[in-house]
Amino acid sequence: MSQAERFDVFLSHNSSDKPTVIEIGELLKARGLKVWLDVWELRPGLPWQEQVENVIKATRAAAILIGRDGRGPWQELEMRAVLAQFVRRRAPAIPVLLPGAAAEPDLPLFLQEFTWVDFRNGLDRQGLDRLAWGITGAKPLSRPKEEEFVGRRAPAVHNLPSSSLGTLFKGRAELLTTVAADLELNPAAAIVQHQRVIHGLGGIGKTRLAVEYAWRSAERYRWAFFVPASSREALNRGLVRLADPDLMNLKVEDVAEKETVKHVLRWLRDHGQWLLILDNVDSEEAALAVRELLPLLGEHVLVTSRLAAWPGIPRRNVEKLEPVDGARYLLERTDGERRSSDGDDELARRLAELLDGLPLALEQAGAQIAAEGLSFRQYLEAWEGDHSTVLEWFDRLQIPGYPASLAVTWQRSFTQLAPVSRALLRLLAHLAADPVPVEMLESGAEVLEEGVKLLDDETESSTRTASPAEALAGLVKYSLITRLENDVRIHRMVQEVVRGRIPEARRRDWVEKAVRMVDEFSPAHPDDGRTWPIWDRLRPHAGRVIELAERAGIETAASRLMGNLGILLNTKCVYSEAEPLIRRQLEIYKGTYGSEHEAVAISLNNLAMLLKETNRPAEAEALIRRAIEIDEGVFGTDSPAVANNLNNLATVLEATNRLAEAESLMRRALDINMSTYGFGHPNVATALSNLAHLVYKANRPAEAELLMRRALKSSEDSEDPGFATRLNNLAALLQATHRPAEAEPLLRRALEIKETSFGPEHPEVALVLQNLAQLRQATNRPAEAEPLLRRALEILTQSFGVEHPSSRAVQANLDRLLQAMADE
Repeated sequence: MSQAERFDVFLSHNSSDKPTVIEIGELLKARGLKVWLDVWELRPGLPWQEQVENVIKATRAAAILIGRDGRGPWQELEMRAVLAQFVRRRAPAIPVLLPGAAAEPDLPLFLQEFTWVDFRNGLDRQGLDRLAWGITGAKPLSRPKEEEFVGRRAPAVHNLPSSSLGTLFKGRAELLTTVAADLELNPAAAIVQHQRVIHGLGGIGKTRLAVEYAWRSAERYRWAFFVPASSREALNRGLVRLADPDLMNLKVEDVAEKETVKHVLRWLRDHGQWLLILDNVDSEEAALAVRELLPLLGEHVLVTSRLAAWPGIPRRNVEKLEPVDGARYLLERTDGERRSSDGDDELARRLAELLDGLPLALEQAGAQIAAEGLSFRQYLEAWEGDHSTVLEWFDRLQIPGYPASLAVTWQRSFTQLAPVSRALLRLLAHLAADPVPVEMLESGAEVLEEGVKLLDDETESSTRTASPAEALAGLVKYSLITRLENDVRIHRMVQEVVRGRIPEARRRDWVEKAVRMVDEFSPAHPDDGRTWPIWDRLRPHAGRVIELAERAGIETAASRLMGNLGILLNTKCVYSEAEPLIRRQLEIYKGTYGSEHEAVAISLNNLAMLLKETNRPAEAEALIRRAIEIDEGVFGTDSPAVANNLNNLATVLEATNRLAEAESLMRRALDINMSTYGFGHPNVATALSNLAHLVYKANRPAEAELLMRRALKSSEDSEDPGFATRLNNLAALLQATHRPAEAEPLLRRALEIKETSFGPEHPEVALVLQNLAQLRQATNRPAEAEPLLRRALEILTQSFGVEHPSSRAVQANLDRLLQAMADE
């Protein structure tokens, strides 16, 4: 320790109490105190005794912490030094009793006369106030009554699915400190030792514990990432979302999903001070995906899972809450809103016992008591009255990890909901357990109204029309959903129970309504990246309702959604998921419309484009030729649909170097588009641009230039990215034919459009910057080329990482440029 270092408090403790002591140290640091703790301050390679003696001489106060196992052997030596120094300096030595300490602790004689700080009932705020008072001498100001310490703020950047429970987070203090200590102390040499699995049955509070830990960890982490991981696909989707601007900000909008995952993993390896929560890893398939992922990561990972077997990864079991903690939660959750009585403490404890210590059941019960202003006695009487009725249907559901106490609690909540809230709850029960866009629910007012009518038919009643906002408010009121800023979340077990309670004869109707709600909200043109912000949020729900529609035998209702989701996944290069969807849509269309229908031709085209991208050109060619036959039979030989097919077939032929055949098809497609739309239409500009690319590839640059200029003239009033790409292509041709002065203004304009369309830090911008830099280098302006290459390199490395081929190519160009400038 340097001479200048001074600490406010020295924490003397038994090593067996380390997790709790670390948590106390963190809480004191959060109050601005400088804390000396051996695992934080002992410098390797120096005698620890000398370091301890030095710090004791200069520290303002000492806390002697006594836990379940009493004083440790090294703690005895520390206390002798503390006694000698602190008596001489008249500095405070504060005995602190930890959770688990004996009712009559065996304190040293010199400490028995001192006033204790008692944490035997948990690390509460009052005890922390007293400890800080003993250290600083500043008496704490009076505070509102609170039983527990309110969690500190979350890390600066996070996507945590809910806020901290604060003082409502009961009975988990010891487990929280254990998780914190494990992640703090385990060595970085073995990555697996930086991970912890939180294991337990559904409703036990695994996710809440992980999220609460993140909320209390701002001092430890700069980033906290939450990823649902119930399947391999969900894990990948969640990792992709981490690239978003408000999280990692990787700017990979047009990058294939698989590549985006690689960029996210690279970011995690390149950065420190992050926490990653992988939530609901409840299937063996999902667990396998997570186990494959863990060796690729660093820093701290928390996995929540119902599975008990996690070989090589330490596991922390989440147990049910003790009745006393459950009662404390219920009392505080309903304080000021329930009908109070003198026996509330005992009634709350009895209810906590009936709810079997399950936090999810306690939350539901507390929400209903508060919402309806019930007394604990009223709720208990109603709960026990429902018990036998619920058990009649409970056994039929057979939901793994779903206890009877939850069934009765939810029954109480469900029966109190307004019909519009019940209808919305049924719709939500058919979606994925991912965040649900509120905008979709609000836009689905017509579907919701039809759902209310289904309920009316089921119950032989009549209900007034109500809005989605009213329905949402009812579900939030009873804690059946969690409302976020733009989304809502619903517990997957609530979904399973709600679906299981729908009468058999009505189930297909509700699946159809859920499919319609998702389908009607889904944007057209899923291959257009501008629709992806909505599609990315919608994707898990689309997949879920498609799955349920197939199970219910109403796959035709989901066929359009199948195709659009397939196109989205194909555009994102998630071919393994896209292909079965597109093939299934094709089967449905054939069965529904017959083999000669235009819808079949569209589906054939979509499948062919996927086959082309996955290097199966012969299969793709056969499918497109079949689509051409269908469209010619339906629309005639000169229709725009046929032109689109011809152009797609040409791209397949071009990819297999059959340029003459491809050119003939492209020219025919161009003629059809010209006669249909006229010069100046975007389809004509695209057809000209495609033909120009092929002609240039066939080594006819003069003809290619004419076509490129025609394509530009056809869309000269446009400022879209496609026009910028055509400018860039013509500039490349002009430079290749030694006309840099003509090429440069085209590149400048292309750069301006790309920056306006995508933003200044997009990879599309980097491409134009690189081309402009090469032009200036070729025209002997290296000093002007250098900043352009540096900017392009910065964009690409931020977007893709330093090892990406594009980044490495620009780095090599920059290195050559700098070497050439140095040699001059």
